[in-house]
Amino acid sequence: MISHLSSLRVIAFVAYLVIFQSCETIEKKSSVNVFEYNAFKDSLKKLNSDTIDVSSNVFDAKTFIPGVDSLDTFLIRIDSLWHRDVSFMELMDSLKKNVNKENKYTSGEKAVAKENVKNLDSFLLNNNNKSIPSACKAIECVIYAEIIKSKQKLYLYIQGALMDSFLVSTGIKKYETPDLNVKPRGPLLMKYNSKKFPGGNYKGMGNMPYAVFVRGGYAVHGTTPGNFSKLGTKASHGCIRLHPDNARIFFELVKRIGLDNSWVTIKDSLP
Repeated sequence: MISHLSSLRVIAFVAYLVIFQSCETIEKKSSVNVFEYNAFKDSLKKLNSDTIDVSSNVFDAKTFIPGVDSLDTFLIRIDSLWHRDVSFMELMDSLKKNVNKENKYTSGEKAVAKENVKNLDSFLLNNNNKSIPSACKAIECVIYAEIIKSKQKLYLYIQGALMDSFLVSTGIKKYETPDLNVKPRGPLLMKYNSKKFPGGNYKGMGNMPYAVFVRGGYAVHGTTPGNFSKLGTKASHGCIRLHPDNARIFFELVKRIGLDNSWVTIKDSLP
């Protein structure tokens, strides 16, 4: 009798596992189908283009070179500039009647500036804290970017499925982009053009071209029009350059899904 009951329990447990795994598989497949990548991509394209008027940014110049310059010093300098930008915006709000139309700031500009300051302040505040172990790794993560230097391409995977690929520019021989296989640490800095702000665009510091910092000063970011023709070849000072439209796609995905659910692999070639 006892043996018979044990057998029934084993059968019941196996049946439970089969049903559970089947449900898990169905749920995973349905969640992939729910996210329509092409619709997401098209929705970003419908937004006003904001890349044409930006001729420089700090990553495309020699103002900051990852692996050489201090990231902390760089971020603190940007943080100071952006705090000044936000203070200036708020001052202009209080003087609306006396502000010329060309000097006014849109609600979008103000929102982006404040979000960047918030994100950067939070990152600097927690910079010394140990990173929380990732719940996923590589292609197991919801967002997985595989950057192949020999091909100068970024392959974008969402929930294990290859969704897109973008031309990139990694570091030239003197400033080679290192191999990495990590959860991006951040921060995430949204693009906005602060050339109207007093000093905010010093040496391109005001323009953050959808930057996702991976490790140290190495970031995936949008490049400027003068570098579009170089995409697909090594041309940067160590960061991973993308066309700003593609950088925006990657930035928005990581922002929405979260750093803990994202992963970036940088290597020389495919296996």
